[in-house]
Amino acid sequence: MATIIFVALSALLICVGATPTTLSSPVSMNTIFLDETLPGETFHNMNALQEATRADSRQESYRLPTTTRPVRYDLTVKIDVPNFRIDGVVEITLRATQANVNTIVIHSNQLNIRNMALRLATANVPVTFEEDEVHHFLIITLTTGTLQFSATSPVDYVLRIEYDAEMRDDMYGIYRSWYREGTQTRWMATTQFQATSARQAFPCYDEPSFKATFGISIIRPIGFYSWSCMRIQNTVNDETGFQRDIYFDTPVMSTYLIAMIVADYESLEVRNNNGLLIYEVIARRDAINAGQGEYALTVGQDLLSMMNTHTGIDFYSINPNLKMTQASIPDFSAGAMENWGLLTYREAYLMLDDNHTDNNFRQIIAYILSHEIAHMWFGNLVTCEWWDVLWLNEGFARYYQYFLTHWVETDMGFETRFIPEQVHTSLLSDSVITAHPLTNPGIGSPSAISNMFSTISYNKGAAIIRMTEHLLGFEVHRRGLHRYLETRFFNVAEPIHLFEALQTIADTSGAISQYEDFSVVDYYRTWTEQAGHPVLLVEVNRQTGDMTIQQRRFDVNTGFATANSNWIIPITFATASNPDFSNTKPTHIIYNSVTTINAGFTGNDWVIFNKQQTGFYRVMYDDYTWNLITVALRGEGRTLIHEYNRAQIVNDVFSFARAGLMTYRRAFNILSFLQEETAYAPWAAAVTGYNWLRNRYIGNPIVSDLEDLMVSWSTRVMQEIGYEPAANETFMQAYLRMQLAPVMCNHGVELCRTTARRLFLGLRNNQEVPVNIRRWVYCNGLRDGDESDYDFLWGRHVAHPVYTEKIVMQLNLGCTPFASRLNNYMDAITQNNELIRPQDYTNAWSSAVSGNEGNTMIALHFNSYSTPLSYIASRLRTEQQVNEYQQWIEARRDIFGDAYNVIYNAAENQRQSIRWAQEHAADINEYIVSGNDQIDVTTEGTTTTTTPTTVTPASIDTPTTPDLSQVPDSAAGVYASVVLMLAAVVAHLL
Repeated sequence: MATIIFVALSALLICVGATPTTLSSPVSMNTIFLDETLPGETFHNMNALQEATRADSRQESYRLPTTTRPVRYDLTVKIDVPNFRIDGVVEITLRATQANVNTIVIHSNQLNIRNMALRLATANVPVTFEEDEVHHFLIITLTTGTLQFSATSPVDYVLRIEYDAEMRDDMYGIYRSWYREGTQTRWMATTQFQATSARQAFPCYDEPSFKATFGISIIRPIGFYSWSCMRIQNTVNDETGFQRDIYFDTPVMSTYLIAMIVADYESLEVRNNNGLLIYEVIARRDAINAGQGEYALTVGQDLLSMMNTHTGIDFYSINPNLKMTQASIPDFSAGAMENWGLLTYREAYLMLDDNHTDNNFRQIIAYILSHEIAHMWFGNLVTCEWWDVLWLNEGFARYYQYFLTHWVETDMGFETRFIPEQVHTSLLSDSVITAHPLTNPGIGSPSAISNMFSTISYNKGAAIIRMTEHLLGFEVHRRGLHRYLETRFFNVAEPIHLFEALQTIADTSGAISQYEDFSVVDYYRTWTEQAGHPVLLVEVNRQTGDMTIQQRRFDVNTGFATANSNWIIPITFATASNPDFSNTKPTHIIYNSVTTINAGFTGNDWVIFNKQQTGFYRVMYDDYTWNLITVALRGEGRTLIHEYNRAQIVNDVFSFARAGLMTYRRAFNILSFLQEETAYAPWAAAVTGYNWLRNRYIGNPIVSDLEDLMVSWSTRVMQEIGYEPAANETFMQAYLRMQLAPVMCNHGVELCRTTARRLFLGLRNNQEVPVNIRRWVYCNGLRDGDESDYDFLWGRHVAHPVYTEKIVMQLNLGCTPFASRLNNYMDAITQNNELIRPQDYTNAWSSAVSGNEGNTMIALHFNSYSTPLSYIASRLRTEQQVNEYQQWIEARRDIFGDAYNVIYNAAENQRQSIRWAQEHAADINEYIVSGNDQIDVTTEGTTTTTTPTTVTPASIDTPTTPDLSQVPDSAAGVYASVVLMLAAVVAHLL
């Protein structure tokens, strides 16, 4: 019987007309190397959340008890800018929420509590207090008795606390910042409270669910101005040399959304017909007078107006005294913050100069404005109940960051860029076993909370929201969000509130009636309550048109996770005979580990799943289907396949090769269509995938072949976009040049290098470089220049009045190849934060260490132990460099103390990268030597088209997870289809 089954199975495989997908068996390996774990990179703090929760397993101990709640705050803060001091008085009106409460617990951190009193009406209630510094608790205990409680007639107490503190210098709480006007240094005060820093400014219930109204008064020195969330109600003289600004009461809100600024700033104002301030941009006077605030003034109002229309809730209707201030802050670690009515930004993310701000910063300003404006609804009006569901705030803000901006600034390509910048980055971040789910219960400590502000919460949250929008349809989705906002107005929300609102509108509109037994709630829970995402293994039977689909959790290190998960997945696909990529409404929903869908054709059609990559999953096809896709991509009909799906294929293929599910020879064969590609999204995906691979091979002889391959593939697109701006070119043409030109210069393309040098020499003769090509012109001007070129650019950096231009220079000053000048730059980073601000250290260090390959060892021997050694270790390219680094560390073991092991072992991670490259070199070289394979797609049979259907396989609805480490290499990719066919054969024989 076994022999008969084997023969029958072999015959059936031949009839399918598809070569089984060649998949490597998952093995214990690592493809995440040190360069991807640096600040700002995909896997920065990859394990930090787990480490934070493991370090303190009692995360719930950081949560405030809910036995009391605030109703109102009356906060008066004296902000003495010249002396860097704050003095405050806060009166918290609060209530017991149950009987027999004799303790009030609130937050306070690094504040000097001078005096405290509790009142009931006019009567004092004796209390004592103590501070729990670990949990930041201020514990107030009644000397006798308990707080009065009534479920029907709440009893209000007033807790009055007097306190003082030094103004902070770490960019949290109330902190000081500086800027220059001419040669004069000016000081100011500003705030950053998210997520757990309001407690550093005033004693409070510093959790998002403890919402209350706030009456705020700011006492400031005469000669300064103040701003807070609401309009100023009145200004009166205070003690000598100070005035008091009294603000209207806020809406009901969380403490982390309070903001205050005291500065001698200038403003651009917009007032309504009644003369009331409704919108303004504030910044240092020189920036406003130079017109740098005009773009934020104009586009910000357009974005706000569009969001008003989209949500159906007008921002100004939320509270009669609410206005919107966009504030530029010189030092701001957070980048931007959505404080209600007083939104704060790094200067480079708000101020724009038409002559010196490139398209990259222009689009950053636009989309960060969108992000923070969207928070007025998603985060401020309706707030996540706790930081474990932060995606309810940040996922929506990131979604609107792209699509709200796209609706207003239509030429910036945000709809296209969402694919490589959000979908692809979140797929990668989500592809490790340590990835956290969107909804992540069990966090409590400030460090654990901080690590929830991750690529998962932002990028993946936005991608899942986009998938849901395409599932329900734009208008149904919009109406569902409106219901969510209306039902949770001024309240906090859990994910179930969103799910049920969408479910209600989906049901009443008929948007999901075509899907049998489909629940929006269940669907959304599979995507938010479990970590990771699926890869769909698709096997096409070309005689019947049946497509067998197996879902597995993708792991970038091993291909598949050991433990599988199931998602409820909306399915779309297009075929050669029906290449409709415009209709993204899912035709099928799959629930099971293995499902069969009839494609609606037989024969030699290509099929591509996930139209416009609206779904959050990867797709691996059988070999024969990959061949058909490859032929289509190489041919004249390439553009029949949507640009976003071409980008999807590029990103998937690079990921599959990295994870061992596909050879690099096959991957490069598929990617070879890039030599004819000119669209943005595929190239953005290609640059990302290629850069990761090239970084593994720097120092290996094969790197020059890889670079030649990339240059060859890029020839046509670079001929189309050129190295210098063309008249009337689009935003996206210029933006694509920003991605590709630096790669070409790095690879020594002569036209790129000579163009850069010519334009740099022109700059030295007072001819400004076109703003959108300055980044790579500055870098390569230094690389091919001498010491005086560095001195010139450094002097320009010091003197330049436009902050965005300063940052562009900081990003490229490390391109100097001269050790003396590189040491000068590193001295400036480590010793003088008036030249390089702390918020810019990451960019500056990255430039210093990575500007040239020779910089690595120069930086290692730099005469300051403040050099971030992780940057150096991540760029060790050979075993010899690894050994030299470790010998250098070993010789200074006493200096590094407890950090020695981490610093020393960082090089071991890079040694793994070098060895990974050695193991895969033969695979890559096979393609380089052989070139493109000639693909034969001559399966007999005429393609016919029928209506797609879903077929549920009878006996393997819920297969057990196979142990793929025991499956031969060629079998892993076809496991599901082999099982299905074997079952069918056995059933037939029986």
